[in-house]
Amino acid sequence: MPQALKKKRSKKQRVPVVQLLLSGSILLGVVGVSVLLANFVQTAPVVVEDIQQPTAEPFAEALPLTPVPNPTLTPTPAIYAPFGAQYGFGGEDLIPVSTALAEEEEIIFSPLPTSTPTATSIPTSTPVKTLKSGMDGADVKSLQERLIELKYLDGTADGIFGKQTEDAVIMFQAINGLTADGLAGAKTLSVLYSASALSADFAPKTDFLILVNRQVPLDQNYVPSDLVEIEKVLSSDLVKVKYKGTKANRSAVEALGQLFQAAVNSGISKWQISSAYRTYKEQQKLVDNSVSTYLKNNPDWSKKQALSATYNTVAPAGTSEHQTGLAFDITVPGVSFTGTEQQKWLHAHCHEYGFIVRYTKEKQSITGFIAESWHIRYVGIEAAQIITKNNWCLEEYLQNVGM
Repeated sequence: MPQALKKKRSKKQRVPVVQLLLSGSILLGVVGVSVLLANFVQTAPVVVEDIQQPTAEPFAEALPLTPVPNPTLTPTPAIYAPFGAQYGFGGEDLIPVSTALAEEEEIIFSPLPTSTPTATSIPTSTPVKTLKSGMDGADVKSLQERLIELKYLDGTADGIFGKQTEDAVIMFQAINGLTADGLAGAKTLSVLYSASALSADFAPKTDFLILVNRQVPLDQNYVPSDLVEIEKVLSSDLVKVKYKGTKANRSAVEALGQLFQAAVNSGISKWQISSAYRTYKEQQKLVDNSVSTYLKNNPDWSKKQALSATYNTVAPAGTSEHQTGLAFDITVPGVSFTGTEQQKWLHAHCHEYGFIVRYTKEKQSITGFIAESWHIRYVGIEAAQIITKNNWCLEEYLQNVGM
């Protein structure tokens, strides 16, 4: 083959190889750019104009929702506990229980104090049995120590559950929004030994003008605040207290002491306090005893007849002013009080010391009670003088002054 022809063919053969290499390079370049574009598309945000979409929707499935906690039941605020103690609401009447929660477990409402209570020593364990009057032992002593610590009980813990301990438990229950029955059961002990237990310092101020009658009764859980034993305040030389341990409101007792002192200075002595504060339970016992006496003396009577006769002279439980701790039955030992010089002096001067004769014959249709010359009620000096000057009863006074 001629040499010129070989060179021509070799040149023609090299041209396709160069073109092939060039095409391959271009293809590789295109692939590389495609990969870069793909990565950019995956990572770069896509901006879409004129279209508004909720920001949370695209991630609703990818991101878990923040869990919403179940609503917690607010414990009894401290403001309700004093209100319950003052006006007779307690236990389940104080704060309604959620039906759904109540079906799952028993809920104990622990009132919250309005200020941080003083740190107290709390026993590591609490008694589980119900403690009540007549019991004794280490559990009762522990109970008394805690009541003393919270200022409900005076003296030392002797381990004997007597009347003073029962009264202290009742007061604690009333102020802490519990049923005031004097029984230290599981719920009462749970609150008593808790850090949120309200001390006696949280007792409400006494309402000296509180109205109690047959139309406006007190709840069985009503327990007045600031009760004191009369014998510890007034001298036995000044007045005789018929029943040991009789209590009444401190302010009323102090005013009564001033009244008796003025009477003695005027030559009128031989005073006796036959009754003062009575619990709802004690008032009910008086009613039951009267009914039994009527039934015994009148075999042909029905219980309804005996009860009707009883209510002529004995106030139904909850309607007696004695439950307020502001009422007193004043007598002369061994003598019918009406017509005595003591009765006359008392009626003429009691308003000067903040007392009124609560039940009189002319006001019977308003008060709902027959005349009781021995029954006086503390309302404060200002109210007592206005009531006496206008010849009103307490109901009329409250109506006329817009209360």
